[in-house]
Order: sequence, then structure tokens, then C-alpha cells
Amino acid sequence: MSRWMVNVRGQQFSTGSLEELKQLAKKGEVGAGDIVQPPGAADWLYAMEVPELKKVLRSDVDLDLPAESQGMSTTTKTVVAVAMGLVSIGMWVYALQLRSTVPDQSEINLIGEKGMKFSEVLVTNSVPLRSSASVSAPEVGPMEKNGKCDLLAKRDRWYKLRCDGKEGYAQVDNVVPAYFFADNKVKEDYDPLYNPDRYVTIANSAWRQPLDSKVSNFSFMIQNGSKFPMTDLRLKASVKDKNGGEVQSIEIPVEGTIPPQEGVMVGTLKPAKNDKEGKPRVMSNNTYTEILKEDPKAVDRWIDGVDVDLTADDLEASVEIVEVRAIPPEGGAK
Repeated sequence: MSRWMVNVRGQQFSTGSLEELKQLAKKGEVGAGDIVQPPGAADWLYAMEVPELKKVLRSDVDLDLPAESQGMSTTTKTVVAVAMGLVSIGMWVYALQLRSTVPDQSEINLIGEKGMKFSEVLVTNSVPLRSSASVSAPEVGPMEKNGKCDLLAKRDRWYKLRCDGKEGYAQVDNVVPAYFFADNKVKEDYDPLYNPDRYVTIANSAWRQPLDSKVSNFSFMIQNGSKFPMTDLRLKASVKDKNGGEVQSIEIPVEGTIPPQEGVMVGTLKPAKNDKEGKPRVMSNNTYTEILKEDPKAVDRWIDGVDVDLTADDLEASVEIVEVRAIPPEGGAK
């Protein structure tokens, strides 16, 4: 069944068909200013922009549209502006503090044809590369001072790096991004490579728990406010008690790429019935759409959002992004 995503004044849900959506519009439960996403689409539209809905929308439901009715494009521009406005100058202060540990330009090749790529970092402290983002994690290998590493992702105050063919994590204050050596314009352009977590957010989230069920569903959109595609997302789903204490959590990898300055919904593709060892795959809806082209029967295994098992009553849950990678331009780290 092809499902439509619907966002009514911040509350998001899905419908099983266009006919079901039309019935909601007739009842006034969906208004002209609410946004909808057709099955398999990446863009959102105002309900009034869908011809089948426009015919049945009620005139007595408030029309709450921005000045320019352009689907999600206006929202996306707003998100981009806010994201850019929140880019902290702290990174620059931090970088200036590291000048004493950075070698002179005569000692290394910096920016240039034979120098560092903007998707690389310069090692300023000889520290171990670790298997996970923790000071107690096992060592993967050494990072030599003045060496160069490819940037693979960011996780809180840690970078995931590839150094001399080995992949692992190092705290951000042990390296300097290549753009530290460039002008302010380049720093602004390439900031999402080094701080992707500042540009990717969870939006339009909704939490639903069916009656008599310990499995709850969290549906949401991943919004990318940068000019770089984002990938390798890892989410943390946390379940908390009524006092806010965490009772369980799980880390979830998300397949797929979020295009620049766009938003995509996240869902789950369950394994086929004959795949006894298969596991659910959490992915962006544009990745699911590509799978659907090759396997139309996958529609029967798709659910919107992510299911989370709850172990007790009166629990609340949330989902946050804990790791993400910005895809550098051609010639950068892969």
C-alpha cells in the first residue's frame, strides 16, 4: 500500500491512500496550509497544490500559508538560514588557540595542488586512533604529529578518521581541519565538512504507541541545511521514564543520503519472510524508492518511521543524530 505523509500544524502521520487523505480534507482535519508528501516523493507540497485535494478542501479551515507558497522550498530556505546563523565562532577561537601546535608552512604542504585537501585534517598531537568515540576504547593505531588523515564523520567532540589506511576516532582538539589554513570564504564554504552535525536536524517528528502494544513508532524527517550531501547517519533512540531517566537506548544506522538543502523521511524495510536471518533496515525514503524500482513487492515490507520496543508503561522516547558525514566534493575523502 502506498502511503502519504501528512503534517498538520506540526503533527505528522501517514495515510494509507489518497482517498483516505481526501476524506480527512473533507472533514476539515487537513487544511489548505498543511503539507503532504506523495508516496515515493522527496518533496513536500501544500495540500492546496495537490489537484485531487484542492477540490475537496474546506474553505472554513484556516489557510495558514507563508508569503510564498512553494512547498517545502520556503521551509528549507528558512532552515538553511537558521543553520548558518547558528554556526558558532567558537571553532575559529579554538583554531586560533591551536596555532602554537601547528607546524610552520615550510614544514608541510598546506592548501594547494600538492597540499592538503579540504576533506583532510592535520594531526597536531601524537595520540592513539581509537576504535570508538571514547578515551577508554581500544587503540587502532597511532596518529603521528604533522600527519594527514581523511575525515570520515563527526560524532559529538570526536572525528572519525582514516589515517594510514586505518579507521578510528580521535578527539577534535587533536587535529586541525585543512580549512584552518584557508581564507574566511573557504572556511564558511567548507564548515559543513567538519561540523556536519550543525547542519543536519530531525524535524516533523511524531511519536505513536498503539494500544495494547509495547512497540512504539517514531516517525520523523532528516533535514539537511548544507550544500553538501549527508550520509552515514547513526541515530540514538532513547527510552526514558517519567522522571527523564534513560532506561534503554539503541543506536541505529540509517542507510542512504540526504541531498543538499533537502529533507527526507526515514522508514524501516523489514526483511522478507523467507529471509530467516535478515534484520530490519532503517533508511531514507529516497533509498527505499530506489529499492522499490527493483523490487516492487518491497512495499509490503515498508513501514514509516522506526519501531522501538518499550519495556515498561509510562515511558517516553526520543531520537537524536549522534554521527553523520558530509560527502566532500570530487577529489575529497571517500
